[in-house]
Amino acid sequence: MKNKLKALCLSIVLMAFSTLPSKAFIMDVWELRGVTGEEVSEATIAFKEKAMAGGAKYTAFRSSTKVRGDDTLDTTFVHAYYDSYEDQMTTQVLVGQNPDWFASTFGELDFTDVDNITWANDLPVGEVAAGQTVAYAMVEITSGINFLLNFPEMQKKMQELGAPVQVASASCALCGAEVLPTNAMVYFSAANPVDMGKGLDIFASDEMQRWMFSNMAPHANFTDQGIVVFNN
Repeated sequence: MKNKLKALCLSIVLMAFSTLPSKAFIMDVWELRGVTGEEVSEATIAFKEKAMAGGAKYTAFRSSTKVRGDDTLDTTFVHAYYDSYEDQMTTQVLVGQNPDWFASTFGELDFTDVDNITWANDLPVGEVAAGQTVAYAMVEITSGINFLLNFPEMQKKMQELGAPVQVASASCALCGAEVLPTNAMVYFSAANPVDMGKGLDIFASDEMQRWMFSNMAPHANFTDQGIVVFNN
């Protein structure tokens, strides 16, 4: 367990090497396997209470369970949100100075693996509330300019078709070797699973899929896809 805790803490230290310019939305994501969503949720709530009382600058700190995609129900995520890299780094200093926050919460979990990615964007991930549902696709963008030109059109088309989801993307500010060649994430964010289902039905329509095949598919390779439901 000590080695796992060290690995988790090391992933936090490595965030200092993030290189993207300051953004309005920074999100650290830890992927945990071998523990239940309930266990991670309880640890997340306990950690958040200690960290926020100690001065951490999270705008939100919560967990989710993967309900669709590879390793469903065996994969949980911990999400930490910040308004800026300055807030992120300030918080990581505090976390490093107070190892008991981890040891007494996540350190009690017997997870089998942990990976970490830091995402950045100038848009929020969506409503921060219990029950929020996010469908994501982690991708390797092979033509950055074409992706940047076409993605706003994808957002516009989904909106015109009436999808009750936020369509957004985030760049990988820190991707470790275990997740490369992933360099971006495209996601749909909905207030609840029902709205997500409606959005996915629209995305799966012939009209939308023909557009995706012609305009987006040539410029990005999928590396992982899934749907997560937040636990707290």
